[in-house]
Amino acid sequence: MQQSKQHHFVPTAANERIVVLDIIRAFALFGILLVNMRFFSTPAIQVDSIGSSSSGNLFDIVSTWFIFIFAEIKFVSMFSMLFGIGFLLFMERGEEKGIHVKKFFKRRLLVLLLFGLIHIFFFWYGDILTFYALLGFLLLLMKGKQPRSLKRAAIITWSIIVTFFFLMASFMYFAQIETAPAQQVLMKNEVNRVVEVYSQGTFVEILQQRMNDISIIAFGNIFLFGVILTMFFFGMYFWKTGIFTNTAENLDRIRRIAKTMLLVGVLGLILASLGKLFIDGANSPWYFVQYGGLFLSGPSISIFYVMSILLLLQNKDRLAKATTFLQPVGKMALTNYLMQTLLCTTIFYSYGLGLFGSIGPFGGILITVGIYSLQIVYSYFWMKRFQFGTMEWLWRRLTYGKNAVKVQRLKKAQ
Repeated sequence: MQQSKQHHFVPTAANERIVVLDIIRAFALFGILLVNMRFFSTPAIQVDSIGSSSSGNLFDIVSTWFIFIFAEIKFVSMFSMLFGIGFLLFMERGEEKGIHVKKFFKRRLLVLLLFGLIHIFFFWYGDILTFYALLGFLLLLMKGKQPRSLKRAAIITWSIIVTFFFLMASFMYFAQIETAPAQQVLMKNEVNRVVEVYSQGTFVEILQQRMNDISIIAFGNIFLFGVILTMFFFGMYFWKTGIFTNTAENLDRIRRIAKTMLLVGVLGLILASLGKLFIDGANSPWYFVQYGGLFLSGPSISIFYVMSILLLLQNKDRLAKATTFLQPVGKMALTNYLMQTLLCTTIFYSYGLGLFGSIGPFGGILITVGIYSLQIVYSYFWMKRFQFGTMEWLWRRLTYGKNAVKVQRLKKAQ
């Protein structure tokens, strides 16, 4: 009997979607591209390892600070919250149909892991899909937890990350470890070499450099894991307490959450900004103050953004406009995320225009706006004809088998 039910487990139909989640997802995609642009277009991880501060013309300095204050860590946090919500939504809808849904969720994660591994090794080292797939298995352990337990887990995970960075700042202050001048020269030479590889190197040389970049960021990704888990738990907590399903009945609570998270976020941003201003190398205590502040402000400001969007979308005119232009982008989130990589690597890598290292932060913002505008138009017309984006269809096809095409065919017939 159970096998028969599994055979009829098909993807979410259009009339079952929660519009506001797609709109928030679209908003997150813009912010993710805004932050990722620096990593697509410059040797950002090598520059960060030197611990250098902002430089360049006025437009570039203002652009750097704008991204730092309003986007850094905020949108990967938002996307992670949505993943936690999506997990519960997936499980609840499967269970409503009487299906043993864990099997499908595990398969779904394995397919996502496959996409992530291909993305990270053959296209771009900054992939996030691999992390979501690996950490997603932990969600199965948290599904039955009460909201209070999920909130506690989120706060504990978040506190551990932030506390670590401020403890490291204290340690570095008392240890007084300085980077030798010769090492600084080597690191600056490495920055120039990386620019040359990505802008002029062969595909094999770029592949080798990508492997090196993956190894460089491996340790830092441990803390990104913590942020992702924190937001997984917050997303599940908000879903279980009705923030997204009974928004109108929770407006006062949403306002309180927004105010609280804004206060926490401002504190984190003050600390992060002080760190950024006074940093004088990767061994500087201010380096750790900067990242402690970012990891404090990232999740809190992202929650503030989400609550603010929920409040704004209570206006029916705003909701209608956002639904028209942004929901298609959010419904194609996986396709658009991977499309951003294809477009940016084509612009910046040697097998495309080879502009790596030659575009500053202000130029990066302009390219971000251009790419995202293209995605709005493309997504709008694509979703007029199809139920899913290209990668969403493939993800479902590999997860559900032949049942994945039923809704897509229905859309075409209409």
